Amino acid sequence: MTHAVRSLALLLLPVTLPVAGQPAWQAPPKLVVGIVVDQMRTDYLYRYWDNFGEGGFKRLVGEGAFLRNAHFPYMPTVTGPGHASVYTGTSPSHHGITGNELVDRATGRLRYCADDAEAPVVGAAGGPARSPVNLLATTIADELERRTEGRSRTVGLSIKDRGAILPIGRTGDAAFWFAGGAEGAFVTSRWYADSLPGWMAAFNARRLAAAYLMGTWDLLLPRERYHQALPDDNPYEIPLSGASAATLPQDLAVLSGNGANTGLIGYVPAGNTLLTDAALAAVDGEDMGRDAITDLLAVSYSSPDLLGHRTGPRALEVEDMYLRLDRELARLLKALDERVGTGRYTVFLTADHGAVDVPAYLRDLGGSAGYVPTVRLEAAIERAIAARHGDGDWVRRMMNDQVWLNDSLLAARKTDPAAMRRLAADALLADTLVAEALTADDLVRLSYPDGVRAMIQRGFMPARSGDICYALRPGFFEREDWSDGRGTTHGSPWTYDTHVPILFYGTGIRPGEVVRRTSITDIAPTLAVLLGTAFPDACSGHPVPEVLAP
Repeated sequence: MTHAVRSLALLLLPVTLPVAGQPAWQAPPKLVVGIVVDQMRTDYLYRYWDNFGEGGFKRLVGEGAFLRNAHFPYMPTVTGPGHASVYTGTSPSHHGITGNELVDRATGRLRYCADDAEAPVVGAAGGPARSPVNLLATTIADELERRTEGRSRTVGLSIKDRGAILPIGRTGDAAFWFAGGAEGAFVTSRWYADSLPGWMAAFNARRLAAAYLMGTWDLLLPRERYHQALPDDNPYEIPLSGASAATLPQDLAVLSGNGANTGLIGYVPAGNTLLTDAALAAVDGEDMGRDAITDLLAVSYSSPDLLGHRTGPRALEVEDMYLRLDRELARLLKALDERVGTGRYTVFLTADHGAVDVPAYLRDLGGSAGYVPTVRLEAAIERAIAARHGDGDWVRRMMNDQVWLNDSLLAARKTDPAAMRRLAADALLADTLVAEALTADDLVRLSYPDGVRAMIQRGFMPARSGDICYALRPGFFEREDWSDGRGTTHGSPWTYDTHVPILFYGTGIRPGEVVRRTSITDIAPTLAVLLGTAFPDACSGHPVPEVLAP
């Protein structure tokens, strides 16, 4: 809908003003800003608190509601499912985003969660085609669009495409993500528009990514103020691409080829600065929060995750990333005060997952942690099946803590597929570092009310998941090519991956703390109550009454 058409529609709406006894949903916020910080653990707020300024995290906590015991209720705890779950209010078993990559059981094809060959990129030459076509449930953005008969402006922004696309759902207005390359532009796809809107084209023309990469990344504060569990120079971190060591300062101009490689910005704090710039450009360009119709802006800060994978949660660089993100949040909130108006908008902040400490670091401390080679688990399954049916390539694929067996070989050897799945799961459970292993049959036919089994079940969809789903012991992850005792990852059902902050702030929010256990799936229904929309159609979460103003 064009701004002119939208303005005409607004003239035809009855004007309503808050009065005593008026239902809360009759005076909703003019703008909802959803903030997802990629790979943020709740304990970062506690650890870095004394180094935060007053206008960012401290403002959200001090003047808003802090859900201190919020968790993801499923595994795998990774980016695609995380963003989808926050905004749909349900788990992968219902919204269909079962991983960053999906496997179509019918064809065996591996498919990226936002892949769509029918939606080519717009705004840059080449680039992968992207859309929300794989999302099978509505988001709160979809429901807001329906509630306002399409008059809301719903926009997603992120460095990562999936972080911009999945929150806005299938009927939201726009999603923009960073394409990198020499141009350093934000792009969209044909799912949303045939060309970039003028405001985004003008934003890209400023070439801010290249400009930000012409400087040096050094510490924001004096070094002695940082909470250094490890020295800056330690054996557990992977340097930035092109750098000789994972230490600060770093000359970004040298590493980026004088701004020619803008993809570097995703790994440094300037990526958060760029995204805040883009978010404010969207507020202005789309006239968000300026009229009687509630709008929604979904902002996903990807840089903490891209850096965190390389360094782990104890790195000096990660703390500096968050201290600078704190300043970006303060800048965003101040701009919303000025452009939308204090008391006229609502913000929520959360994360799409956490992260485990670098297992090698934990192991060196004497903790229970380490790496499990995928080939070791695959070999155990192959041996178990071969003992009954002879040698063969019985395992077709292992990914996302799941196993796909070779259906063709199972049929050719005239095996009982269910029995082979059980045999494979038992082979995994024989490994002391495997905590749980469930077959697809278990997950379809049985019901697990709580614990790790329930989390596996909530992340399982028969058409897109494996024959066996399993979880390793806490502190362990599967050794990958990039992981040689350095860096970290996420995806498990353990608290370091599931425990994330939820902060609500602004219009309609009651300040305070909630320490009872809540779920990430409670965000969307809480917003639905605040906005007076329907709950997202597959919503399994519950509104959090403690955070809603009377």
